[in-house]
Formats: sequence, C-alpha cells, structure tokens
Amino acid sequence: MSVTQCTTKHAVDELVESYQRVPMLIIATHPNRERIGERAALLDLHLSGTDYLSRVKPEFAKNGNAGRALLDEYVSRSPIIFEATDSGGIKLRAHSTKTVLTLAGRRPQDEYLVSEDELDNGVVLGLNHRIVLLFKRLPLKDTTVDDSHTLMGISADIQAIRHRVEHLATLSVPVIIRGAIGVGKQQAAYAIHKEQFGDDKPFISVNLAAIHDAVAETELFGVVRNAKHQPGYFEQAAGGTIVLEDIEDASDNIHQLLSRALQSQSVMPKGSTKAIPIECRIIITSHQESSAVDESSMVSMLFEKLAPYQLFMPPLVQRKEDIGLLFNAFVREQWRKLYPEKADQFVIPGELMKQLMTFTWPGNVRQLRNVARQVVIDSRDQEQMYLDPQLLSLLKPQSPQTGSAESVPKQRRPNSVSRGELTGALESCQFELQAVAKKLNISRASVYQLIQRFDGLQTAQDLSESEIKDSYAKHRGDTEKMMWELRVSQIGLRRRLKSLGYDI
Repeated sequence: MSVTQCTTKHAVDELVESYQRVPMLIIATHPNRERIGERAALLDLHLSGTDYLSRVKPEFAKNGNAGRALLDEYVSRSPIIFEATDSGGIKLRAHSTKTVLTLAGRRPQDEYLVSEDELDNGVVLGLNHRIVLLFKRLPLKDTTVDDSHTLMGISADIQAIRHRVEHLATLSVPVIIRGAIGVGKQQAAYAIHKEQFGDDKPFISVNLAAIHDAVAETELFGVVRNAKHQPGYFEQAAGGTIVLEDIEDASDNIHQLLSRALQSQSVMPKGSTKAIPIECRIIITSHQESSAVDESSMVSMLFEKLAPYQLFMPPLVQRKEDIGLLFNAFVREQWRKLYPEKADQFVIPGELMKQLMTFTWPGNVRQLRNVARQVVIDSRDQEQMYLDPQLLSLLKPQSPQTGSAESVPKQRRPNSVSRGELTGALESCQFELQAVAKKLNISRASVYQLIQRFDGLQTAQDLSESEIKDSYAKHRGDTEKMMWELRVSQIGLRRRLKSLGYDI
C-alpha cells in the first residue's frame, strides 16, 4: 500500500495529523529516471516492528499517483527484511535473497544494523549497484514534486518554504532570506517574485559585493547626463522585485546609500534634483546568522529596516532526500542547454549516486549543479554516463577528524527534533531562540528552520501588525504578557514594536 493510499483511506489518521515521522525509503536513482523521488512508508516496520523490501514490495509513489513496486528484473522477489531493535535502531537482513544489499560507507555483508541517529540522518542503500535508496525517518504527510517549481524537493524543509513563499506572495513586506553560500537563496527570492507577479514583471538581482564605490550611486539609483536619464537598479525593478544579494558583503558606502533610500522610500538619480519613489518589492539575502552581526553596525540597522520577515534556507546535507531529484533535474537542464539535438537517455549510475548522497556538499545546491554540468560535458560522446575518476575521488565523504577528549561535542541533527520537543524547549526558554538552540544542541539557524517546518509555530517577525496591535492594546504594552500570548521571543517582540513606532 502506498503512502497516498494510506492517506486516502485514513488508515493512519493519527500519524498523518501529528507530524510523526516514520521510516521511509526514497528512490535516489533507478533505471527509470522518472521514478527518482518516489517514496514508500514502511508502516509495518513503524507499527509492528517488521517490514520487507523486494522487487514487488513496498509500493513507491509521488504526487498522489498510485503506488508501484521497484519492478526491476535484477532485484529478487525474495525480500530484504527490516526489523526494529529494542534500542530504536533497525536491523537489515539479506541472508535469503539474491539481491546484493550495500550500505554506503560499510563493507558488504548479509546483515547491517542501522542506529536511530543514522536513521534520522539518512542511510544510503544500494541494490545490485543499480538502484539507490535513501532510508530515513520522515513525516508521513504526502509530498509533491513539481518539476516546474523553482524550489524542487520533497524534504519537509522545502515543503515548509514553499508554503511560506505562497503566504509571502500575498504580502508586500520586505523579506530577508538567510542561508549558507550556494543553498538557493536567489531561487527562493525568485519563487516569491514568481508567485506574486508571474513572469511579466521585472526581477532584478544585484550582487552588491561586485559594485565599486565609485559607481555605486549611479548603478543603484541611476544618473542624469546631458538631459538623458539612465535608470538604476531600483527603477529597473519598478513594479516587480529587487534582490540585494549578501548585503553584509557590500561596502560601508553602499550600506549608507541603501539606508538613506530605505528611510525616505525613494531614490535620487545622480545629477537630478527629483526623488523617485521606490515602487518594487525588496528582498535581501544574507549568509550570516543575525547573531554574527554587530548590533551597532550599519548592516544591523538595515536589517532593522527590513525586518518584517525572515526565511531560512537549510544546507543541502540536511535534506539528502532532495539530492537525487535535484541532480536528475540539473542533468536534464544542462543536457538541453549543451546538446539540444541529442536525447538524454542515460541512467544515473548507482556508484555516482551513492557518492552524491554521502558527500558533505560545502558548496550546497550550487556545487551539485556544477557537478551535474561536469558529468554532462564528460558524457557527450559516451554510450553511458561517464564518471571521471578525479570527480569521483573529490566526492568521497570526508573522514571524521580525530580530536581530543576536550573537543566540542557534535551538534545534534535538526531532523531528530520532534515538534513536541521543540515546543517544550521554546516554552521553557521563554521563546529565546539562542537558549533553545543551546538546550537542543542545534544551531540557531536550525531552530528557525524547525519553526518554519512546523505549522502553528512562529517568530516575532512572523506576526502581522494587527496581531501586535491587538495584543499591545489588550496587555497595555506589557511585553512579557504579550510574549506568552503570542508565543514569541520578548526581545524579538520589543524589536518589532520599536520598528513599528510603539512606546516601549
């Protein structure tokens, strides 16, 4: 029975409604590339402690379609057995099947033990070196894979971001998109723009770090020379969106120019005496956590002016279930671009996918796209997808570094934190996110990502002006009482009140 069928028949309503995570298998590569991204919930393993994997079981599905088994002739009908252990782990037994089962990073054997922590992070399984599956505990809620969406993926994080993008498109508030270099901040910005304006309005993305101070005013705000008006980036974006990329990397001069423009909500072209109103949506991106920015700096002041909403993009290594989908999409994209006259019919080799799934991806989605481009270029005149040995060596997972007993403990994986655990930590820490991060042993950015992921949770920046106004009036400006009613950080709430002009 597929996940979709279970959801339709309401056989596991309690699980579906509670966001409870269950063991899942996700197809990372398959001889039929259309099947990449399909997933199967091992409900019998979750509920009764035993389940099976074979050519004919379980059924994998995506996008609400009917489920179907792997149906690969090289995979045996005799099953691989999954058994829950008393310690919370899973034992995989392949004694009675001809299917060769491998786990990335381990020597081949007939029986493997997967710990609870490994299951939370995701374990890469290989079947006869042809099919690669990700074995991971994930929310049961059915997911969609929209190949045309700017933000592709089936992970809970990407689903949550898509939902927020839809919400943001109905609002005109500025947005800060945070995340490490290469995670897809510009794609998220474009998704907001496309949801709000479609493809008919301008979308201007500005690399602030690349603008020299000598021409910054001209490029941003325009210039009037010899009675001719040359519009700057803000005017070019009128009626649409302007994205100010990695704002902390811009010079102090650019920070001051932007601060004045945002304060007056207008720009003054160089050589002109007439101010032009800013008539575009403003989105900024940042690769720094807010806690890393000096509160007295101009960047911090800009963040205050643009503080209504923050969106956090998770690193690729935290959403392994998206890697197969993304790589397949990038291969198709690059193939169409480079060889439009030749059909793309390659199968993605299991060995390559296993290395993609276990790599740490310091360059995130951007690096994955670059790898796809290199594979496509190398494969042009080959009968099957060519794997450059040097590329494969670069994609080997890094060996854990040995450290002293006094080394800093490894942070916990965010996907192991349940909604209930997060809610409890928020309440006990009075919604202070840095304290919550310390209590749960995860990063502050991960706390934001979890709040995005779970419905019903929010930060002070998510609050609407009407919510703040009503609570302020109800509690006569007592921010502690407002904190407990609105369930957000008191410090963040005071910042919002200050930015809205309230007396605190």
